[in-house]
Amino acid sequence: MRAPARLIAAGSLAVALAAAGCGHPAPEAGTALLQDAPAVRLERLTDLDVRVAEVAWTLALANADLCPVNRPRAGWTLQSAGQYGAELRPLAEARYGLAGDLPGVLAAPSGSPAAEAGLAPGDLILSVNGQPLAEGPGRAEESYDGLQANAAVLDGALAQGPVSLTVRRGDAVREVTVRPVPACAYPAQVEVSGSFRSRTDGRHIFISDAMANLAGDEDQLAFVLAHELAHAVLEHRSQPDVTGVRGGLNWAISMRRGLSLSSEADADRMGLFLVARAGFDPYRAVEFLSRWEAVDEGARGPQINMGGIYESAAGRRRALRPVLEDIAARKTAGRPLIP
Repeated sequence: MRAPARLIAAGSLAVALAAAGCGHPAPEAGTALLQDAPAVRLERLTDLDVRVAEVAWTLALANADLCPVNRPRAGWTLQSAGQYGAELRPLAEARYGLAGDLPGVLAAPSGSPAAEAGLAPGDLILSVNGQPLAEGPGRAEESYDGLQANAAVLDGALAQGPVSLTVRRGDAVREVTVRPVPACAYPAQVEVSGSFRSRTDGRHIFISDAMANLAGDEDQLAFVLAHELAHAVLEHRSQPDVTGVRGGLNWAISMRRGLSLSSEADADRMGLFLVARAGFDPYRAVEFLSRWEAVDEGARGPQINMGGIYESAAGRRRALRPVLEDIAARKTAGRPLIP
């Protein structure tokens, strides 16, 4: 399994999404991002990655007991110079001390094992348990492959327990020990597309830059991420009897069984519980749906995407009310928040 890492290189700013999910295009947002100066673009992408990482880690940790797949995780988000295109790579190398395919810490959420070990953005991981990681050939084109291979080595070591890392920050090299904790095994990643969209493939959670930026606060962002995590918890995207492979995409489910009439409503309901269990305010989901409806015409009516049928934003708000009442009643009575 892979450690959390950005699958979409920051230099690839016109990436089309690989699978259908929640939402519709927002071309103006994508155009604005493309027009930003490179340094500004890198800053915005970095800030967004860190924001998503913080919320996603909180959800993954708090709901580990409900997730069908857990793994020992450090909580970090990793990046590499090799992910970036020619325009942004020199800037990323200078800012984060990146080198080739070696994993650099992009985010270490508060309270995560990575943060507890003293890791922070700008740290470059050179080796794990004395095993050097591969810097790679220094290819000109952007690629995730090298980082993915190094992340797999780190994952394998973390699966065995605490790990010793050799880390470089600037000119200083030091040893740190990371003690992983069990968490939901579905890392969240930002896709740069300008679309209002989020999705899951049963192994990862993806949220577009526009959708993440639309969330007015961390509670609203938590609802979007928790909706996709709920699909993983409910195994909507990993039905081997439908797709033949765990983690199959929702279009395959559609082809075999047709559109699901309940999976999106079920994910909304479960998502609210995941939000509340993680300490976020589930009532902010209502505000998020109103914000989405205001900027995305497609959210104002039913949406049919491959694998599921979505109510309009107004319909989803109505459906959330009894769930919110249920959660409030459980909290008042001191009952577990398990749907």
